Amino acid sequence: MQGSGSETGTVLKTEGTSATVITNKSKSCQECGKAQAGICGKGGSGMVITVDNSLGAVQGETVELGLARNTHAKGLFIAFIFPILVLIVCSCAGHILTQYMGIKGLDVIAGLTGLILSILYSFRKIRTLDKSTHLHIIKILSGHAEYGVGSSSEEIDYLHAFNRS
Repeated sequence: MQGSGSETGTVLKTEGTSATVITNKSKSCQECGKAQAGICGKGGSGMVITVDNSLGAVQGETVELGLARNTHAKGLFIAFIFPILVLIVCSCAGHILTQYMGIKGLDVIAGLTGLILSILYSFRKIRTLDKSTHLHIIKILSGHAEYGVGSSSEEIDYLHAFNRS
């Protein structure tokens, strides 16, 4: 479920403040590498996930899923802006050291070292952010025919088997 857009899904069951949702086919799922590799179902449909259900959606309702806005901003900062800032700061520090010590190339070495370390740190923080955040229900879309459930016989069989348990 990549992309900045939201996804739609159907609530299979609810437990307290969480809900189990099966995703519907969407363009962003079809472009995802996991879906293309067949990991979560061809075309991204049928992925079952647990989401926060603060809106109180009930079984059978079609819902829109998304991430909190601050999660997007935090992820973008960690992945893109932080490494560039570290590159600039380390290059400037290396340039100052080059002037005082007289050793040429310290600015390049410091900048490259800072960039590599910041990228490794960013990967670790993104992985932590990915594990600690969950999708939540943004909106209940019941009654919208365009988001129908059971677009394939396999999905219908799965939903029937899941609802029996």
